[in-house]
Amino acid sequence: MSTKAFIIWLAIAGVFGFAVRFGTFMWEGRTAPLSGDAVFYHETANLLADGKGYINPVFFNAGYCFDVGTREGPTYSFLPGLENCPTVDVVQPDGTVQTVPVTLPPGTQEPTAAHPPLWSFILSLASRMGFDSVNQHRMVGLLFGSLGVILIGLAGRELFGKRAGVVSAFIAASYGFLWLNDWSLMSESLVTVFVPVMTIIAVRWWRTPSWRFALLLGLLSGVGGLLRTELLAYGPLLVLAAIVVRRAQWKSLLRDFAIVSALGLAVLSPWLIRNMTSFNKPIFLSPTGTLQAQTNCDAAYYGEKTGYWERYCAEPEPVGADGSMLDESERDAIKRSWATEYISNHKSRLIVVAPLRTLRMFNLYDPIGTARFDIYVENREFRQSMLALVQYYVVALLALVGAVIAWRRRLSLLPVLMWPAMVALVAAASFGNNRYRVSVEPSFIWLASLALCVVFDRVRRNQRMSVSEATVSTATSPS
Repeated sequence: MSTKAFIIWLAIAGVFGFAVRFGTFMWEGRTAPLSGDAVFYHETANLLADGKGYINPVFFNAGYCFDVGTREGPTYSFLPGLENCPTVDVVQPDGTVQTVPVTLPPGTQEPTAAHPPLWSFILSLASRMGFDSVNQHRMVGLLFGSLGVILIGLAGRELFGKRAGVVSAFIAASYGFLWLNDWSLMSESLVTVFVPVMTIIAVRWWRTPSWRFALLLGLLSGVGGLLRTELLAYGPLLVLAAIVVRRAQWKSLLRDFAIVSALGLAVLSPWLIRNMTSFNKPIFLSPTGTLQAQTNCDAAYYGEKTGYWERYCAEPEPVGADGSMLDESERDAIKRSWATEYISNHKSRLIVVAPLRTLRMFNLYDPIGTARFDIYVENREFRQSMLALVQYYVVALLALVGAVIAWRRRLSLLPVLMWPAMVALVAAASFGNNRYRVSVEPSFIWLASLALCVVFDRVRRNQRMSVSEATVSTATSPS
């Protein structure tokens, strides 16, 4: 395939990918309500555009009552509206007791680090240009998802050649577990752009290690950490893997590891400094207590949600001893203590749950149940999730074949397999979810494309041999 033909086919795949995404958006996405993380991204983007900073959008945009309860100390639950608020008795400095309503008025500006800021920041740029509605922000996701299709094709070419690149792009264009994210207003649309770019640099470094490519790996590692926390680990883990398999080069590889790690932290340093100075307790990239509490409780250890998560396990929210608000870091620390205590009391069960989390992440455990959870958690139609699931199994099986082919041909396999390995570890420590597997999907697509190209070549070669043998047989037969 010529370079010109590759570019043309890649452009066609990109247009096709946008058509698929825009079509599903018009059919279903434009009327779907926002939920979960998408609400956070949309509202923080508009607050950033308005100059309010990176603050908790729930506290700023809504007034709440706090239904004070107990869970090893005072806690609250969100109750919308300010009428008929519950009250709490607060002891004053002079010893008198004052009964006060437990409320949080609109306009409260509390710093947040609930999610890394990159996706909210990009959406805020659209908001600054006047594109600040929910569906306008969804269109930003569609554009990034379509760009991801093209970049997946480019990375496929870098890995396995031009034909594999074109096949990769067309698979990505129609692959359900990619386009389902793009109109949901989630950060996964940007992850689809990040992963192929990171992989291209990683493969070039893997083939010819140099400090220049190490610099790019470090830069992208830092950018990844501002998008999704676990993306920070890809570059350093890849270099460590290289040290293990290429021991003769350990000195230069150790230098590259230092470069990647140092530059990644340098890129993250403004965010880290902001977090260290904005909260009463230290927060690194983002709080982990809520997630730990939601994934380490009875609902996530037993029953139909084993290996998944349960929102209510991180509720009600903790407050101070006098009913006062704690900041995000203090609330996070208390929730983390809930999770730590639960884990310490259920160590034997964790040994069972951790593998099931990974199996659920890769749809090898209760895939139908996970798809049903996606109806409520991700606002996905069940039939769409089932279509995506069928596509996933086909691509995953082809990817296994592609991995064997790549290994036998000594192609650049480890930079591709590093993505599922990293996500498997993340799942074991947290939970399994279709959306959180998005950084793995391109690697499966690349390997599946390699398998399809090899199978096509073998079929075509066998057909040519059959035609050739038939021709020879005809030519030598007696007239």
